[in-house]
Amino acid sequence: MLPDADPAALCEAFLRAHAQGGVPTVLLARGEELLARLDADPPADPRWGRFLVALGQSRAEAGDDEGASRVFLRALRDLPRHGDGEAAVTAGYNQGVLQERRGRAAMALAAYRTAAREGFRVGVVAANTVRCAVQAVELGFAEGGDLADSDAALAKQAWMAWLRIDRTDPAQIDGPLRADLQRQLCALLLPEDPGRLAEAWRTWPPHTLGPGADGDAALIPDLFAAAAEAADRYLADDGGGAPYRLLAEAARRWAAG
Repeated sequence: MLPDADPAALCEAFLRAHAQGGVPTVLLARGEELLARLDADPPADPRWGRFLVALGQSRAEAGDDEGASRVFLRALRDLPRHGDGEAAVTAGYNQGVLQERRGRAAMALAAYRTAAREGFRVGVVAANTVRCAVQAVELGFAEGGDLADSDAALAKQAWMAWLRIDRTDPAQIDGPLRADLQRQLCALLLPEDPGRLAEAWRTWPPHTLGPGADGDAALIPDLFAAAAEAADRYLADDGGGAPYRLLAEAARRWAAG
């Protein structure tokens, strides 16, 4: 039996046990009991969102994909209540991965799109938001054979977030995610004439992500540097990233005055 305690504190206790790798069956049973207790009136606290994510992960590990999907969706829908944007994005990402694994591409696409849009809307500039956007662009293109305007916006936001994260915490962007971002940058944005990249970048909406804008002087050198690495990787047969590297150096000198 769960103790008679503050609901948010009970969520926190579950989260500590989950992080420490408690006995899976016992942990899941406690999580289900806690969900039943709080279901009708959950706490307006970030720990509620994180609890739902952890419970969904526990259900998925136990082979209950349907149950995991329900609580991941609840974590996303309850964002106005718990206020933890990162938990909501993580839930959406986990939901997308789960639905892809089950062969439900349309449901996976919906999960990735919703999580990415909500994440960027509330200012969650983090790796999982970028992952959701990248997957939404990938699956959306595969489904429709073209890039929908809404997915094009997610692509631009993902690139802006990537450049910002690389300035502050580059380890967030792991190797596979970086490769996906570089591939989409080459396929969707890089022009035939490298000198027109800044123009192509500034004419692609949206133009802001939180407090940052796509025309910020400090961002343009980072864009050229990212383009250089992407072209080295995916456009080596066309000369690679040398022109973008030169443009990055020139843009840095200009930004420095």
